[in-house]
Amino acid sequence: MLNPDLSQTRPVYQSSFLSKVMFFFGLAVAASAAGAYVGLNYLVPFFLANTASIYILLFAEVILILTARLWSQKQGLNYVLFTAFAVITGLTLVPILAYFVESAAGVSLLIKAFGATALMFTAAAVFGYTTHFNLQGLRGFLMLSLLGMIVVGVVGIFVPWSNTFEMIYSGIGVVIFSAYTMYDLQRLKTFPEHMYIEAAIELYLDIFNLFLYILRLLSALNRR
Repeated sequence: MLNPDLSQTRPVYQSSFLSKVMFFFGLAVAASAAGAYVGLNYLVPFFLANTASIYILLFAEVILILTARLWSQKQGLNYVLFTAFAVITGLTLVPILAYFVESAAGVSLLIKAFGATALMFTAAAVFGYTTHFNLQGLRGFLMLSLLGMIVVGVVGIFVPWSNTFEMIYSGIGVVIFSAYTMYDLQRLKTFPEHMYIEAAIELYLDIFNLFLYILRLLSALNRR
């Protein structure tokens, strides 16, 4: 996740900052949905014939995230690159979505995953923003947990695991990104006011990954 320099934060939270964050967060959700829709309806044959294109898109997505501080304050360019990031992220979902829309059961799982993600993200966000508990101590635990998930996920590419392990792995992912949502919403109160795009990216990555793990969990449960 992105880590701002908290030494530059303001003690008083500005409502205008939250408005900007929510605007860009909404823009990201809308742009990624548009990217996924276009990709699913027009680009599936291209992705099937050029599998390397997905990895190129993933690489471009990571580059845009890592360089966000360099372009987030450049008016005009920040809108273009932020929208491009969201559209690219939506395009990376196309192979997964295409797999599920092939059957009525898969479409049902997608609808359930979207609904569960919306409810869980909203609940975690409200709790994180309104709770009086200090969640900032979770940072180290969440970073280590995320690193562990990445390592296990990479190992899983080469060493297939059982459906039971998939349920456990996906369930842990849901818990981690729900916790990240609570943590990041509370951290909005201490974000530097000029870093609204970075904050929006963090929230978007939270809901994006939460959706993926919920979908994986529902899919694993459906195979029992």
